[in-house]
Amino acid sequence: MKRTFLVLALCGLLLMGCGERGNGDAAVDDRPGTGQETHLAGDMSRGNSLSVKAVQTMHFEEPEEGYASGSVQYRFIGKEIYMLRVERSETEDTTRLCVQVYDTDKDKVRQHVVTPQITGHEDSFIFSADLTADMKLSLKMRDAGADGFFQVKADLEGNILEITEPFPEETYPWNLDSFDDLKSFGLSDGRVILCRNDTVERKSVLTWFQEEDGAESPLGVLQDDFVNSLLADGEGVLYYLGGNSLVRWDVEGGTREELFLMHENGVETAAEASGLIKDETGDILLCRMRQGKGTIYVLTAEEVTDKEQIRLSCLQRGGISYIQRQAATFTQNGGEISISLEMESREDYEEDYRNRIMAELVAGKGPDILYVWPEDMILLQEKGVLLDLSDMIPQETKDVLIPGVLELGTVNGQLVGLVPEVHFETLATPVQVWGEDGWNLEELIDILETGDDWECPFHQVGVRHDGYTLLYRFLFLGDSSILDVEQGTCRFDSREFIRLLELCRKYGDERPSEKKWEDQLSLDERYRLMQEGEVVAETLHLFGGVDAYSSAVEHLGEYGHIVGYPTESGSGNYVDSYSYGYLVVNAQTKYREEIGKFFSLLLSYDNQFKTDGGCVRMDVIRDCVVYDEWHKRYFMLRSSDLENREIQEIALKPDGTTYMEEYLAFVESCEPVPYIPQQIVQIVREETAPFFEGSKEAEDVAGIIQRRVQLYLDETR
Repeated sequence: MKRTFLVLALCGLLLMGCGERGNGDAAVDDRPGTGQETHLAGDMSRGNSLSVKAVQTMHFEEPEEGYASGSVQYRFIGKEIYMLRVERSETEDTTRLCVQVYDTDKDKVRQHVVTPQITGHEDSFIFSADLTADMKLSLKMRDAGADGFFQVKADLEGNILEITEPFPEETYPWNLDSFDDLKSFGLSDGRVILCRNDTVERKSVLTWFQEEDGAESPLGVLQDDFVNSLLADGEGVLYYLGGNSLVRWDVEGGTREELFLMHENGVETAAEASGLIKDETGDILLCRMRQGKGTIYVLTAEEVTDKEQIRLSCLQRGGISYIQRQAATFTQNGGEISISLEMESREDYEEDYRNRIMAELVAGKGPDILYVWPEDMILLQEKGVLLDLSDMIPQETKDVLIPGVLELGTVNGQLVGLVPEVHFETLATPVQVWGEDGWNLEELIDILETGDDWECPFHQVGVRHDGYTLLYRFLFLGDSSILDVEQGTCRFDSREFIRLLELCRKYGDERPSEKKWEDQLSLDERYRLMQEGEVVAETLHLFGGVDAYSSAVEHLGEYGHIVGYPTESGSGNYVDSYSYGYLVVNAQTKYREEIGKFFSLLLSYDNQFKTDGGCVRMDVIRDCVVYDEWHKRYFMLRSSDLENREIQEIALKPDGTTYMEEYLAFVESCEPVPYIPQQIVQIVREETAPFFEGSKEAEDVAGIIQRRVQLYLDETR
């Protein structure tokens, strides 16, 4: 099982409570002890969306000279953000607490330094610090050489209020261990809500907490959501930050509305702490803290309009989260004009939306940037409405890109499409089935015809392909010599194609998709097939960088190898756009310089680490594997921030080294995936359907396809 380690910074959103001062919290519920029964929150709906009105940054001061930072805790109470930092003297064996308070209204920071002097505990040190809902400091302390902890409560001026020995570990919801699933949220009137995130049953259980006796009374259960931050508002309403969105929860009415999606609005994903605050104008502040630095997103229900915006229209819907994040944070990262992302969310209206955008472009108007399928990229380039991107990508960036990435976006010799994320396509086979480095289509057909009792000739992740999918992959993903689009020739009436048709029908699995997934082969079964030579080709769709490649090679072991798709020339290994989409630029845009900045951000060294393994830079691929001294093994680095590393386990060789050298060689061998016009794909699909259903013979189907495809090629030359 893969695990993600957060080294130095625990980016697991160890988040604490917040609330609004005054009477805003009072209407949420009665005081604890009402006997209210636990209830499940209502289904989630999409509410009136909030948008980012402004983005503010702030930072707390570093420790003064002579002190080093220890444990850090953040609390969000009222309109203020509290950072509680335990500091250790670099010259003496002593600790102190530095409390810095950021007032979001006044945009100012004040500081308190607490050095507790406790009779009978002269050699004690602070282990951790917290701030309770009633504004008391809670210090978890230990005497030098002792095993157990004791508790000290103090005010912000350092006056000792209470000492408890030993520390009340079991009943006290502050000074929690960073791995504890319990969170406490202090409301501004002194009340406390506790939240337990249950990762097994995928739910958050919320209760009211009474500090006097440690009693709890139920508040509610959020199924399939986890609370990271909480804000109480009037009229029985809670706002909470869930896994990836801000939700308004009407506790009394039992309804939930999703108001704001973080990934669509460029909210920084890595954070030590997060909090919600409501300002005096009624806007919600989403605060994200990391290493003493904060980003505050001002969210509003009002329509936010800029004088100028760069329009980014998505005609291809899937896999755009990376582009969305970078577009949403563009002005925070050097862009002077914001980017407005447009997308038709209603499936029934997608074609109407596409037609409208296409008409705008032909008329010399339309969006500045588009995210399109390759067919639309080619169509728009042929109409002369796309900008040549050659000068928008610096040469030093071009020099480090994966071979073939720029070629993917090149149409008729002109670079018009940008691919910021990629995946790879290839085939693996047992060594005893085919031991050479590559093969062509005729050699694959010969292998298939020599064995009538293949247990599972083709599969992808243990799921068997249907006949047409097999035909599509072997015919269109390889250089089969049956079709040459550039030369305008085809040989679908050849004996080779007829043999391929027959084999695809023979070995294709035509059962319903759900049935095939029910019978998906386990990893052990797939390994056995490879070991015993009972599979001819295993389809490898590699997304996830060296991690995905290493796992695949580990699975193949000594019995299998990557052979590539059947081809007359080349490696048979292909690189393609991660989501099959391309960014293109309207030739009429007046924002060429700003769009160039945006593309530089998408391709930058630091941001390419954030593609989750789909990076297009060779230097990022080389640098993404590090040796961790703490764990004494290699890991995959998921951030370029070496001070706050986030690393993930990857498969290693038996000797403990990585597959990096092999992966780099594989990436360099990959060619741009062959482009086949959708009209040809559609012709082959239409005409082979009756053959796979058993109502037509292969020779008849082959002849029809030959005539139709050749006619298309002649007309388009």
